[in-house]
Amino acid sequence: MTNEQSSGATPLREIVRGVVSVPTASYLEHGVREHIRAFAEARGLAYAEDAFGNAYVRYQRGRARRPLVLGAHMDHPGFIVSAVAGRRLELEFRGGVADSYGVGERLRLFGADNLDPRGIARITRIRGERGRIASATARLEPGAHVEVGDLALWDVSACTIRGTTVHARQCDDLAGAAVVLATLDRAVTARMTGTLIGLFTRAEEVGLRGAAVTGRSRLLPDDALVVAVETSSMAGGRAVQGGGPIIRVGDAIHVFSPRMTQWMTALAQELATADPAFRFQRKLMDGGVTEATAYDLYGYETGAACVALGNYHNAGSRARIAAETVNLDDLEGLVRLFLRMLETVPTMGRYLPALLRRFDRLGREAVPLLRARR
Repeated sequence: MTNEQSSGATPLREIVRGVVSVPTASYLEHGVREHIRAFAEARGLAYAEDAFGNAYVRYQRGRARRPLVLGAHMDHPGFIVSAVAGRRLELEFRGGVADSYGVGERLRLFGADNLDPRGIARITRIRGERGRIASATARLEPGAHVEVGDLALWDVSACTIRGTTVHARQCDDLAGAAVVLATLDRAVTARMTGTLIGLFTRAEEVGLRGAAVTGRSRLLPDDALVVAVETSSMAGGRAVQGGGPIIRVGDAIHVFSPRMTQWMTALAQELATADPAFRFQRKLMDGGVTEATAYDLYGYETGAACVALGNYHNAGSRARIAAETVNLDDLEGLVRLFLRMLETVPTMGRYLPALLRRFDRLGREAVPLLRARR
C-alpha cells in the first residue's frame, strides 16, 4: 500500500500546493520550516532542527534499520530589501539569475518575520556581477509598504495547477521538499517498516551552505543512505518533462555513488515492469551543482533524483520572468521510487551483484570465442 489512494494519505497536489506557496529566500526559510514542522506534528512524526537551522523529520517503525535520508532545500532565488528611501528600494539578490532579466518586472513584497503581504514594487534598474543579478533598484507602487530585511519575490503565480503541470514561483526546490513530505506521509499511512529521515536544508542557492555544514559536521548517521531530491533544469534537452522521475548520476562537477545509482535504477526497472505506466529517466543533469555532491564528498553513500524543471530560476523566454513548471506525474514517480527504496533497504545488497553477474556471464562466454578468433 504505497500510493496516495491509500486510506488517509494526503493527495500529492495538496502537499505540493501547500509547500510551494510559502514565500522563501536564502537565510529566510523560516516559513517553509514552520510548514514542515506543522506537517510533521500533524502526523506524529519526530521533528528537530540543528544548530544551523536545517530541519529533520524522522519516521521510524519496527526495529531500527539503516536510515534512508531524503534531502531537499528550503530556499529559492529572491530579493531582500537592503535600503528604503521614500518610495525607492535597494535590493540584494540571493541566487543565480542572468542579469539580462529583471528590469520592469514586478515584485511581491512580504514581511521578513511573519511573511505578511506588503504590496508591489517594480524594478527600475538591475546591477550584475559576472553576468548574474547582484542587486537592483525598485519603486514601490501605491499602497505598498516595506522595511529593510523584507522579501521581494517575482510577481508570478504562487501555485497554479493545470492538468498535470504545476506552475509556481518556487518549484526549485520546494517541489522537491513536497516529494519528501509526501513520502513520509505515505509511509505513515501504510505503516511501513523502516527508518526514513526527511532532511530540509537552508541556503542552497547561495552556495549549498546547509548541505555543506551537514556533511562537514557529520549531522547524519554514518551509515545513512542519502538521496538529494531536486528539480533540475531541462534546458538544452537535458531531460523530458512528463517523462518520469530522473535518477541523477551526477551534476556539473561530480558523479555520485555507483552503488546507489545501480540500486535506484534496478528498483525503477522493477516498477516499470510491474506497471507499464511507470516511466523513468537516467541522466547526468549537468546544468548545475546539487547537494548530493556535498554529502558524497564527506563520505556518505549518496545518490540523487530529480524531476525536469521548466523556466529554471524563473527565467522564461525572451528575458522575461515566468513561473517555474514541474509535472505532477513526475513527482508522483519520485514518491513511488522512494517508497520502494524504503521497502528494500534491508535487501539493497542483492541488487548490487546483479550487474557483476551479468558481466561475469559475458566474460565466461567470451573466453572460447576470443581464443578461437585470435
